[in-house]
Amino acid sequence: MGLFTKSKKTQDLNNINDTSFSTTNSINTINSLTSNQSNSTIASKKKISRNDIKINQIGDGVSGKVDLYRSRSSPDFKYAVKTYHSKEMYESKSEYKDRVLYEYNTLHNLHHENIIQVYKYDVSLNGNTIKTFMEAGSPNLYDLIKHVPVSKLDPLGMLCIWKQICQGIRYLHLQDICHRDLKLDNLIVDIPNRTVKIIDLVTAADVHNNQLAIGLVGSPSYFAPETLERIRYDGKKADIWSLGIILYYLLNKKFPWKQAKIQDERYKAFLSLNPNYLSSSSDLPPPILNESGYEIGKPSVLRYLPSESWPLTSQIFESDPEKRCGIEEFFTNDWFTNIKYCHSDIRCGINHTIVFKDHENA
Repeated sequence: MGLFTKSKKTQDLNNINDTSFSTTNSINTINSLTSNQSNSTIASKKKISRNDIKINQIGDGVSGKVDLYRSRSSPDFKYAVKTYHSKEMYESKSEYKDRVLYEYNTLHNLHHENIIQVYKYDVSLNGNTIKTFMEAGSPNLYDLIKHVPVSKLDPLGMLCIWKQICQGIRYLHLQDICHRDLKLDNLIVDIPNRTVKIIDLVTAADVHNNQLAIGLVGSPSYFAPETLERIRYDGKKADIWSLGIILYYLLNKKFPWKQAKIQDERYKAFLSLNPNYLSSSSDLPPPILNESGYEIGKPSVLRYLPSESWPLTSQIFESDPEKRCGIEEFFTNDWFTNIKYCHSDIRCGINHTIVFKDHENA
């Protein structure tokens, strides 16, 4: 995978309105953010050095491990260091650098409060290992809520979190980038600021000019059905499906199915037509169960989501990507635009303590 070389739109999407997007109003702001030295300047001010203190390992994945560090000169400053796995035997050093730095070069050009920010990278003397220095965050969202009973999760607090994720995806999609591996594990929280940040763009794809994404990546529970059926697919629409799965999990602490394929009994039931369900109706019909005891049709999913969300979520959970909504349709939906969420210096007013308290104490 080559370097991310697409010229970026001059848009400050941190300040986009929930219901509209204005390029004209945002150009001046983003110009001050997209200078090449912006991230390295942050790193310099925070005084990242080789003598800083490693606190602990906070992640270990397919592409590498992530460690949390504290600056010696600025003790209040913590940052994360992602150490990519060493060069493969079949790769040249330049091929390895191009492949690994794809994520860095993608993130270096992105500036949004719900996207992780990178500061700099470092290549070892032998050229076989690369490290990226970036913002630190809490454990991922999955780890944050996995021990919290669903009865103690405030639905409005979960919607605040979900809307922040949607804000970050809107920004990515307007930059013609699809993430392709959206999942709770790839979302971290800046706890003091109550800000969710999207991480791990290793498998993100540049899809300008309506280019299709290629290849199956991600995690089974979040796969959009078309990614299992086709080599090429609309990466942005696949992200929308994953956003729906994340919403379902945040509100129910479970997934609607293991994988969106016909061999999965729950998903197969979801695909079955419920003759009494009308998408234009504000009510759901009584459940109809199949021979395996699973409810059939879209109501099997919508029933576990806020009723006000049904006009939007019924479009999110469209197995046909041609019929599935895009991210901009979220921002014209009354239910979505009325969700209060934490951003910049504004708080949603919802108590997030149940989710964050253990980590704040730590």
